[in-house]
Amino acid sequence: MEIVTPFEQQDECIRCGQCCRRGSATLHVADANLIIEGAISYSDLFTIREGELVYNNLDDEFITIDYELIKISEIKGARTCSLFIEDGNACSIYENRPIQCRAYECWNTEGFIDTFNEEKLTREHLLAGNSVLLDVIRAHEERCSYARLAEYVGMIREGKDMVQEVFDALSYDEALRPLLTEKLGVAPEFMPLILGRPLRDTIIMFGYKVEKDQEGNNCLLVL
Repeated sequence: MEIVTPFEQQDECIRCGQCCRRGSATLHVADANLIIEGAISYSDLFTIREGELVYNNLDDEFITIDYELIKISEIKGARTCSLFIEDGNACSIYENRPIQCRAYECWNTEGFIDTFNEEKLTREHLLAGNSVLLDVIRAHEERCSYARLAEYVGMIREGKDMVQEVFDALSYDEALRPLLTEKLGVAPEFMPLILGRPLRDTIIMFGYKVEKDQEGNNCLLVL
């Protein structure tokens, strides 16, 4: 849930841009036409997959979500929406902004919360009719689900040798991305939407990171 609390009491937008700097919008089914009509590009989006760790701005904590989200991308190294224009504190798609952005008022979050509870957009909605890509996504979810990774990590912490299973999932995720470009012509910039963020980046949610040793082999290291 992305709710930004106001820094001071106010009753109207002062164009401070803090709502755009503290997290990008989650898209709802009602936003699908913005993508279909080209106001928002597929390359502007990324998927947060079921079981992924996300920041809950309302309670200032990280939580694991049990459903899928599609969000507008964020600037690397920050939480700022990629469609935000720093010069002038403006939205580059203001007239075509998602319903979450339209509903948000930092001085009164009731409308935002009502909107947040509406049906979220998913890859199943967005790619309906593209059975090939949907089959790829389902296979990826089966092989690389966060539930499965959590199970492997739990077993590793119990002293069981499940490191190779973790590497198998990471290798599958890593190899599938260029393969989709080569075989299906999926542009690399669409991959964060199609497959979500690379497991090599998100494995840190389990307290581990992956690095190469001097021989080029993957090593699982505790953070």
